[in-house]
Amino acid sequence: MKKFLTGIMVAVFVALVFVNYGSTEYSDNVIEKLKISTNEIPEGFMFGKVPDFAKRVLKDNPWLMDRDAIKFLTGRIYPGGDFNQVSKIHMTILADREHPFGDDIVCYIILYNDAKTAKNEIMKINEYVGFNSDRSIALSRDNMVVYFCVDDINHYHYIREFADAFQSRLESL
Repeated sequence: MKKFLTGIMVAVFVALVFVNYGSTEYSDNVIEKLKISTNEIPEGFMFGKVPDFAKRVLKDNPWLMDRDAIKFLTGRIYPGGDFNQVSKIHMTILADREHPFGDDIVCYIILYNDAKTAKNEIMKINEYVGFNSDRSIALSRDNMVVYFCVDDINHYHYIREFADAFQSRLESL
């Protein structure tokens, strides 16, 4: 009887471990599945051009940031952002065709080192989005957040459409 109870206790313990630690942690390949494609760009917009003064940090657009850019920009993307918790950031800037160096619509796909440390960073983003809810949206899951923002509140509907599309993609992963 003791062996049976011990076996059940071990099975329950193992099940609890898998329930608590069984979350999906996304890797770099999720970025390819989520990022904004050319055919999704709203009419009148284009991939923005990086101005010469910013090329020291932003090498391209769209762009999977290098470590130096992650270190420099994380705290500028959202207040209190800790670059040490970030594994990857993919950035897409969409600009009005008449102002190709603008940043009218921006999408960041941020992968954190793990789901546990991501929770604190995602709370920071969600708090920031809460204060800027007329111009930003964040979708989060496990160790990833997709953060959209617009300069002009009249363009909010574009990021709402992107967020809906990304939510569908996330559900199919």
